[in-house]
Order: sequence, then structure tokens, then C-alpha cells
Amino acid sequence: MGMVARGIASALGGLALVACGGENADEQDAEAEIVIDVEAEADVIDAQEPAAVVETPRSGDPVNDDVEYLYRLGLMRGHLAAFIELYRAGSVEMAMTHVKHPESELYADVAPAFDARGQTGFADQLSELAGAAEQGRDVEPVYEETISAIRRNEPSPDVKTTLYAVSAMVETAAEEFAIGVNEAGAVIEPHEYQDAYGFLVAAREMLAEQETNDINAGEAIAVAHEQIDLSLASFDGLVVESTEGAAETLHAASSQIERVASRL
Repeated sequence: MGMVARGIASALGGLALVACGGENADEQDAEAEIVIDVEAEADVIDAQEPAAVVETPRSGDPVNDDVEYLYRLGLMRGHLAAFIELYRAGSVEMAMTHVKHPESELYADVAPAFDARGQTGFADQLSELAGAAEQGRDVEPVYEETISAIRRNEPSPDVKTTLYAVSAMVETAAEEFAIGVNEAGAVIEPHEYQDAYGFLVAAREMLAEQETNDINAGEAIAVAHEQIDLSLASFDGLVVESTEGAAETLHAASSQIERVASRL
């Protein structure tokens, strides 16, 4: 019992003792019940709720926002994930649209962050990979080196930061899926449909690279893996005419991953 509760209880206890000489047993019992109720209420007043954790607002600039920076790198990895799977399957023409996209559109937006963070970037590796694909050379070692170069430019984020970035990637995948697939399940924009797949694969890889000894963080990663696996079940393949998947599945997965990240 807190100090406030003890003071109220003591005062009411004294009043009860004075009154008990002229009251019957039922009235004494009623007084006792009043004292107990006030004590319980005082304890509630005395209890302190734990302070809510206030997160620092994100800038949305990859120069100083690790979540945004990791998210942008993840999107590039996602395009390359779609590229390599299509290339391995012999769909070279489709694959080429994904290998050129990171270099032509995404890289320029994040380039200032490399300088600000003291990183070298990976423009040379992207160009080499696109060249190898165009020339029909063995792209596997170049692909592996490109992914390694991207990872060298990544920060060393904690699990929470990674989960927030992964959640954003899954949300972007949901948006791309909604563009690529109509309400009837027909794949009307193959490139966007493939983008969605690539972003999910890259997000799963980024989670697998995260190491932690913290039980709560480990459980959060496990939840994220489960949600991504559920999302990937929406894809029957990369070169298909229809799918039974739904963008809502990916939206829900993104929300769930963000929720477990916010609890860390």
C-alpha cells in the first residue's frame, strides 16, 4: 500500500473506532467495507503506469535515417533477386528490365547517402552485372559480388531498424502486387508482379542476415519470417498469367512486422 493509501486508511479507521460504540454489528460491517474500498481505490491512485516509449521521429532521408537507407538498399536487392531468378529460368528479356532498374532509377536517389556515410557505393558492380547479362556471360559470380557490395554499404542496424525497413519493403511489395494483378487474379503487369516477389525475397534474406542473442528480438524476427513466407505463397511463379494471391495478404504482413518491431 502506498503513502496516500495508508493515510486515508488510518483516518477512516479512527472514525470507525469512535462510531462503533453506538452502532450495531451490521453498521460496523458496513464501515469496514467502506474502509476496504477506499484503501483499494487509494492503491490504484498511488500506482504509476510505466512511461510510454517515445521514438525519435524519422527524417525519411537516407543520409541520416537508417531505416530509409536500409529500405532503399533493400529495394535494389529486390530488383536483383527478381533478375537472377528470371535469368536462371531463361527469361533473359524480362530479367534485363530488373537488372537495369536499380542503376537507372534507384541508385541516383541514394547516392548522396553513400558520400555522407563514408561509403563507396556499388555502381561499378551494378554496371558489371548488367554487362555480363547482356553479353550472355556467367552472371552468378558477378551477382554474388554485387550483393556483397550492397551489404558492405549497409549500416550495422539493430533488429528493430531492420524490421522497420523490412516492413516498408513488404508494404511496397503489396503496392506493386496490386498494380501487377487485377481483382480477378490475372497478372496484367508482369514487371510489377515480379518486383513484389523480389522485394519479399530480399526482405527474407535481410532478416536471415540479422543476428541477435535477445529472446524478444529473436521472436520478432521469427514472426517476420512467418509473415514473409505467407506472402510468398501468393506467387505461383514469376512468369504466370494468373495467381490466387492477394495484395491484402502482403499489406497485413507488413502491418504485423511493423507491430512486432514497435514492441522492441
